[in-house]
Amino acid sequence: MKRFAVALLSTLVLTSAFASLAGAQSGDIKVIINGVTQQYTQSPVVSQNTTLVPLRGVFESLGAQVEWDSKAKKVTASKSEDTLTLNIGSKLAYKNSKPVQLDVATQIQKGQVLVPLRFVSQSLGAKVNWDQTSRTVTISNQANASTTDINSLSSKPLAAPVTKVTYDTYYNDSLTYEDAVKLAIADSTSVKTGEVSIDQAGKIMKETGKNIDFVPAEAGNEAQDKAYKGYAQTNLNYEAAKKNLEMTKEGIEYNVKDLYNKLLQKQNAVKLAALNIEDAERKLKVAQIKRDNQMSSDYEVTQATNQLTQNQAALDKAKKDLDSAYVSLNQVIGYKPEQRYELKDKPVYSEFKDNVETKVSQVLTSSTAIWLSEQKVDLAELSLKLYNFSTPGNTPYEAEQLNVDKAQYATEGTKRQLEEAVRTIYNNIKALESQYSQIQAGLVSARSAADMAKKQFDVGLATELQVYEANLKVTTAEQQAEDIVTSIDTLKMAYGKPWVLQGAASGAQ
Repeated sequence: MKRFAVALLSTLVLTSAFASLAGAQSGDIKVIINGVTQQYTQSPVVSQNTTLVPLRGVFESLGAQVEWDSKAKKVTASKSEDTLTLNIGSKLAYKNSKPVQLDVATQIQKGQVLVPLRFVSQSLGAKVNWDQTSRTVTISNQANASTTDINSLSSKPLAAPVTKVTYDTYYNDSLTYEDAVKLAIADSTSVKTGEVSIDQAGKIMKETGKNIDFVPAEAGNEAQDKAYKGYAQTNLNYEAAKKNLEMTKEGIEYNVKDLYNKLLQKQNAVKLAALNIEDAERKLKVAQIKRDNQMSSDYEVTQATNQLTQNQAALDKAKKDLDSAYVSLNQVIGYKPEQRYELKDKPVYSEFKDNVETKVSQVLTSSTAIWLSEQKVDLAELSLKLYNFSTPGNTPYEAEQLNVDKAQYATEGTKRQLEEAVRTIYNNIKALESQYSQIQAGLVSARSAADMAKKQFDVGLATELQVYEANLKVTTAEQQAEDIVTSIDTLKMAYGKPWVLQGAASGAQ
């Protein structure tokens, strides 16, 4: 009976640890809501002697629902019978259509709307305290925020919490993959150079062609043969310039796809890191409660504290990686490094079905690199056909023959490289699909375990921490699956045009 009482005490005290997930980082200013330290993608800031806090994270943790109108740049929050509206850049908010004067205008930083701290108490009736010394904001809307007394504990089960990622952010803009490609092509110096090269090669070819009266079938007049070989070379240069521009644009399309999808993955990494911090904070609180009730030693608290520190470092790294991913894509599409936006296109899984042998044949037929190599073979053969043995100082005929052989070997090597690339990409896609299937199978078990944890919590046989961790396993697996789908999406583009793997980097300049 005593053990049951201790277990019940642990279960009920842990209910005070649950709060809606706030999904990001705390910086110099710490925010504590109903006893739980919050994590935000954008830390609270002080502007004009006024503390500004992330609206969505705070309001949702206090039970409000928040909606964002990107076109009107307006936020609407509702709780019970109260409705709040705010416009970005305005010092006037509205509560149930009645104006509320703000100390500082609302603003967006790193995709989150920031509002004056005092507005939280004005709008939702929460108790707000600002500790200047520790730079800590404490917010509470609980009727009794005092620590739980053992004599006041009830054995009545509480409603099970639901793990939910509240990492949603507000953006001034959104970006589709198609628009990103258009921006990158428009901003690319390689494309501009390619267009100039086509124009230049066309003018040279036209000028060179003026001296061509007929196509020689064999060696004859030395001057005419030389003029025709020159024309053939300029014609190849012109066609190659057009092909190279096409390949440059294909490389840009792939590069943008790669960076766009990597940015999606980095966003997922930040979300997961934020959830892991929440998990570590809950475990630390459990360890502290157990120690205070003489159920464990300080060692467990120390271990939990160290884990929280590690998770915070992981979140910091994930956020830096996310910023770097934004900067990388921004550089390619011509945006400023600090610009942030919502990615509108997210890959959806579909089983990859394709005949790799057919694809190899298609790639070898459509490859610009192979076309260019074959044209060089033709040019080398033309030089051999028009070889004039009577011209003094000519390259030996045998050397001209070797030029043909070299061009043919180069063509064969290019074909082998592309064939190998197609097969490698195909195998990588199938390997990722296998991983995806394994994760999906694990998700079935994870969701079943989460459902069981909730049912056990409803009858007092599981703690909130156990429910949270069960749901966290589901969320982790879901995001791992999303990352795999994103990687497959990138590989599918390279599968059809494997030459973009070489041309993407140069095409992004």
